Amino acid sequence: MTEESKRDRVRRLVIHPLEAHGFRKPGNVKLDQHDAFLVKLADALAYMADPQLGALRDMLRYRGEGKARDAWPSMATIAALAETVAPRPVEEHPTIVSWFRSARGPQALAEGVLLAEFLFLEKRKRPPLNDSERRVIRERAQDMRRELELRRDRLRRDMPRAGDADWLRRYAGLERRVMALLPEVAAEVRQEGAERW
Repeated sequence: MTEESKRDRVRRLVIHPLEAHGFRKPGNVKLDQHDAFLVKLADALAYMADPQLGALRDMLRYRGEGKARDAWPSMATIAALAETVAPRPVEEHPTIVSWFRSARGPQALAEGVLLAEFLFLEKRKRPPLNDSERRVIRERAQDMRRELELRRDRLRRDMPRAGDADWLRRYAGLERRVMALLPEVAAEVRQEGAERW
């Protein structure tokens, strides 16, 4: 038995059920363009877990376009709904990854705002555009540092509160994700992998 591909999983859980529900190719779109759209759609949604794909499918049932409301909605409509169900991980956005791998990643690290900037990018799917947004990032970074120190201090004094250990684990996981995006860290990870194999 062959393993189901990511595309096939999206086809099984989203595309085929919606076609069975009555979704059709929009009238102003050529068949080869529609086929390419469905492949791009399957690739774009492959990051989602099965229950998330099911939720998205159910939401899309009511988003048909055209006069009869039975044509496939645009990629923009589907992507926006997918983001509400399950935000796409930053690591899968080439533009955002290139932002961190550029000079900005090491600069944000040096400024002490790397994690806060990552969280901003994760939520907004774009870099900060103005001084107001950069100020919000700096303030969040300060809050995160204070919270980190407070929780570490309580653990050092053997006076932890409920949730401290979980918060610190989540923080460490976030830090690992972000550091892996930096150019020198990414190069080290690739080198370690090459040496291991």
